[in-house]
Amino acid sequence: MSRAVFEDVWKEVFLAGTDWDQFGEVAKIDWDFGHLDEALEDGDLSSGNVYLFGCTEPQLIKLGEKETIVPIPAIVAIQSKRPPPSYVGIKSVQRVEEEIVPMERMKMGWYPFIPMNTLKSPEKWKPRVYVLKCEQRRAGLRNLSQDSLKKYEYVLPYIVYPDKQEDDADLETTVNVVAEVPERNQPLVFEYDWELDELDEFVAEKLKEEDLPESAAESLKESIRSEVNNAKKKKREEKERKKSLLDNLSEEEKESLKSQRVIKFYPQGEDPDIRQCKTSFINRYYGHAQEVR
Repeated sequence: MSRAVFEDVWKEVFLAGTDWDQFGEVAKIDWDFGHLDEALEDGDLSSGNVYLFGCTEPQLIKLGEKETIVPIPAIVAIQSKRPPPSYVGIKSVQRVEEEIVPMERMKMGWYPFIPMNTLKSPEKWKPRVYVLKCEQRRAGLRNLSQDSLKKYEYVLPYIVYPDKQEDDADLETTVNVVAEVPERNQPLVFEYDWELDELDEFVAEKLKEEDLPESAAESLKESIRSEVNNAKKKKREEKERKKSLLDNLSEEEKESLKSQRVIKFYPQGEDPDIRQCKTSFINRYYGHAQEVR
């Protein structure tokens, strides 16, 4: 029996934001993405250009006789007139700064899928399916700094939608404060919400909780103000960056972004059973998929 053109296409897709040591864990299970293959072959994704990128979602599931944490792969299919942006965002709880960089800086990009094993003349193939790939070789990882290595584990495909007025980052008003207090040997670490917390009341309560003298109040306030100002500055810079990106888009590109279709595929089957783990959320930039399969 001949191999279908798009059989196991998901294996060509880079699982963005996955720890390097987790790729081996993903490969231990024979995940079934046959429904993705069929959709591309002769289903509702069989016409027009389609762009695929992947991710993994660690979940506690039953594997054999025991429950264990498994990195479940998911593939996002974007049916679009124009290619999605060739940018990635790098952000985590541990990383203070958010970076938006061209994919090529991370040795990544949208590559045409060419089914070499099923075509008699691959050179005549006209690609319409493109996959996110990463050309960073495992052998070269040892030459990377720890910070560079971690960037690959936090990388997320980036996009800006013309008709989306706000995202989760706009709604976030909490900062993590690390305050050096003269009367205390260790820094004071806490969260502060500039929308919900009133500064004077918050500091007074914190002094009481930590049994600190009134003389520490101004130092605490200054630390909070500094973190809040930095967070608001970053929000302004992000909004300006998004506005700049949108301003540079042609009307055709904007229309493509507005009309694109986004579907998230999970492995099918019941061994292992991951049906309860499915979610439409993709990442902080793409938001939610229009459909989950």
